[in-house]
Amino acid sequence: MNNYEILHPIGRGAYGNVYLYRRLSDNKHVVIKQIPTESITNAECEVTKNEVRVLAMFQHPNIIEYYDNYLENNTIMIVMEYAPGGNLYDYLRSRGEGNLLQEEDVLNLFCQLVLGMLHIHESKILHRDIKSNNILLDRSHRIVKIGDFGISKILSSKSKAHTVVGTPCYLSPELCQEKPYNQKSDIWALGCVLYEMLTLKRAFEAETIPALVMKIMRGIFAPIHPRYSAEMRSLVHLLLHMDPAQRPNIHQVISQPLIFPILFKLHADLGMVRCVSRPLRLSSVGTRTRSSRGSEDSTDRERNESERKGLGEDTRSVDKDVVKEPAPTSCVYCWQPHSTPFRLSTGESEGEVVQVAASSTHHAGVTSAGQVVLWVREHSENKNGKGSSQADDQDSHPTPLVPITPTLMRAPTSATIVQVACGDGFMACVTNRGILLTCGKGSSGSLGHGNTSNVEQLRIVESLLSISVKEVACGSSHMVALSVDHQVFSWGCGDNGRLGIGSRKTQLWPHQLELPHSHDSSQYKVTGVEAGEDCTFLITTAGVLFASGSNRNNKLCVDETDLAGCETLKQVEDVATFVAVCSKPLANAALAQVAAGRHHSVFVTEAGEVFTSGCNTGGQLGHEGAHNPRVPRRVMEPLSRSQVVRVACAGDFSLAVTEDGRVYSWGGGGGKGINEPSPPKEEISAFEEPRTRTQDTFRDFVRPSLVSLKQSARGKVLSLAASTELALLCHKS
Repeated sequence: MNNYEILHPIGRGAYGNVYLYRRLSDNKHVVIKQIPTESITNAECEVTKNEVRVLAMFQHPNIIEYYDNYLENNTIMIVMEYAPGGNLYDYLRSRGEGNLLQEEDVLNLFCQLVLGMLHIHESKILHRDIKSNNILLDRSHRIVKIGDFGISKILSSKSKAHTVVGTPCYLSPELCQEKPYNQKSDIWALGCVLYEMLTLKRAFEAETIPALVMKIMRGIFAPIHPRYSAEMRSLVHLLLHMDPAQRPNIHQVISQPLIFPILFKLHADLGMVRCVSRPLRLSSVGTRTRSSRGSEDSTDRERNESERKGLGEDTRSVDKDVVKEPAPTSCVYCWQPHSTPFRLSTGESEGEVVQVAASSTHHAGVTSAGQVVLWVREHSENKNGKGSSQADDQDSHPTPLVPITPTLMRAPTSATIVQVACGDGFMACVTNRGILLTCGKGSSGSLGHGNTSNVEQLRIVESLLSISVKEVACGSSHMVALSVDHQVFSWGCGDNGRLGIGSRKTQLWPHQLELPHSHDSSQYKVTGVEAGEDCTFLITTAGVLFASGSNRNNKLCVDETDLAGCETLKQVEDVATFVAVCSKPLANAALAQVAAGRHHSVFVTEAGEVFTSGCNTGGQLGHEGAHNPRVPRRVMEPLSRSQVVRVACAGDFSLAVTEDGRVYSWGGGGGKGINEPSPPKEEISAFEEPRTRTQDTFRDFVRPSLVSLKQSARGKVLSLAASTELALLCHKS
């Protein structure tokens, strides 16, 4: 140690401390890792010897250089090259959120990693701990050095390692499964590092190790920003292929079209001294001629204009994704019953809205770019008591609370949302990779995080990371999710048996549901879910519909009826497990979809017919009452002659959309009592005249009427949703 002068400690390794020294012979800074032999086991001592042996094998500009090792005072000293730029992990975090690297810079760093890994793998070495913390940089952050070979393993040409080692966030799927692995695990870790350089975040992170392992096993990671080329994004997916047999080896990585050209320039660039060239102005040289008025010569003026034009074109080509983004072609409308729909602004969101959701507290939409737009509910009267200044087509809606102001929901970086659902005080989102995220009020346990705490920002439901969520639906205080494998999970408030799990207790974690054993077969796979305020529906193949929860007014259609569908044989108030819809005439129909409201439901058959059941206080059932109000009935014309493709239920009105884009609405009578009991026969004369007037009034409410959207009749309705008091519709012209 007489040839070294200690400067200061710079870190702590797995088995010892790391210090910065100055070598007195040439004043060069070096790193010395000090490992006390008294404080380590025999196995750890072997690891230390392994690191020295591996380091001595390498002579490569992208691998930390080994200088010397010796034993002093029962301490092993390993002398290595010093990288003054720190490690890649700290460098990426220092850039701050959103300050992404340029693709050229990412390629420069990544290609050096590839060259270093090529040297390692050609030496029959498996690194086993490739991560951003073990990738060191020079002072300018342009030169990469791979370090920390403490757990590396020398492999024969056909051998595979078995010991599970490495940093959890960078473990490959085969390591998670404790299967034999080889250099392909290093390639996976290399893909994780590339992803980290592109997003400034790790590809796989979770709060618990089991959740992290499930995430890795599904290959779930947020999409990469579209500013990077498709080739770059494809390379990440190639390196992070779940099947190691389909994952490229290091030679195949080098041969990628995106990588190969960079390697030609890399060796020359590494030794290049950067300089900044400042072109001289022509006027300072004195070679430009001027006219008698002192203006630029026409040749120079044309040249300068051409240069400015070319510069502008280059700038526009770089920013074309932002500047030339096509204008949205879809529109979102909002209205209450018997009012004129008005168009909602989408603010600064990217893309067009393709799906909407609504509840008593949330009104949201998902754009084609994967963003979530929230429309904040505001009073229609200002502080002075005067009407708010809205567009001309917004003057007719009478609601005291309307969603007007658009805001963008903050989602995890690079998360692409494909579906949103809203409950009372909370919401849920599904990403394009099947990840479920929830946020909002957690008092009912509806967020699925195992507690009743509120969550301000969207948070992953970690217990569902092992499945790929296809669809989610929200009730007022519970949630139900459907996976791509037709598995169904529910959680939240269990009152009335709405969760369908056989219990009425609150469930803080997602609970997997099961169909009745008599229907548990491949022909009854669940293809859709619907959640009402206090009930849940499962849409299955073969046109069978299952329901659980409150059956108030037979809104679930699970009452037993006679063969004619006129009399109720057995009334069911609620069910805690899923039962098939059996009320005639729906029991004989193949059902395609359902919409559940607070007091009623709307059913659509595969033939496009619409049936309703439940409370009819506002005319929301589409008819003027029946002899038996608990029996489902088909709604009146003209819907019975139209192919209905979408339905929705609000508090006291209903909506239906036909395949040609027409939107119908009925109900909204304000709870004036269509289903009030008929007066006794002896009192008919006393009630006859006023009751006739009432029926004439409510006939206008129950008659399905066409909703005018002020759009082309050839448009297409992308999505339909309704809350207690209003409706949202996404229309594309």
